[in-house]
Amino acid sequence: MVRRRTSLLWALMVLLCLVLLCSMEGTRVRAAEPPVPLKIAILDVDRVLRSAAAVNDIHDNMRQYRDAYRNEIQQEEDAIRAAHQALGDARKELSQGDYDEQQRVLNERVSRAQAMMQERRRMLDEARAKAMNEVQAVLNTIVAEIATEQNVTLILRKDQTVLVATQFEITDEVLRRLDARLPTVQVQSLELK
Repeated sequence: MVRRRTSLLWALMVLLCLVLLCSMEGTRVRAAEPPVPLKIAILDVDRVLRSAAAVNDIHDNMRQYRDAYRNEIQQEEDAIRAAHQALGDARKELSQGDYDEQQRVLNERVSRAQAMMQERRRMLDEARAKAMNEVQAVLNTIVAEIATEQNVTLILRKDQTVLVATQFEITDEVLRRLDARLPTVQVQSLELK
């Protein structure tokens, strides 16, 4: 029994040595492969998204829609306020049933106005997101092109670095290409009634 254990231990030790030798051999083969040279580039994404002509065009379009939206909402608020004032003035002349009915109609109008405001806000957010996604898609394509052209293996965001040498910056080139390729973006038409 003792001999059996001893021979089993020897067999395990031989097997372990073989496994170690095989793994070391694989390491030598991997080490012989030439490493990929690391070439880094830095991109200031925030600056691109602040300065790009397409993004500024989106902001201008959204500002126009928001202004039209504000005017529409202001008119509705003024009309509701006037109707509320008129109802308050007429309260003494109306029966309780008529007053309650007009109050209910006014409350429904307020609810519709609030729903309209939420819908407009959702439409504005959706239109802006869709337009910005278009900019982001073109931006990603341009960054990939520059990485291929310059053999860049790693691109870091500038806001996530501590110190950057200017020769690593590709922001100006990305911005130049983005403005040339996508000077404007068609923002989804929002029908403001």
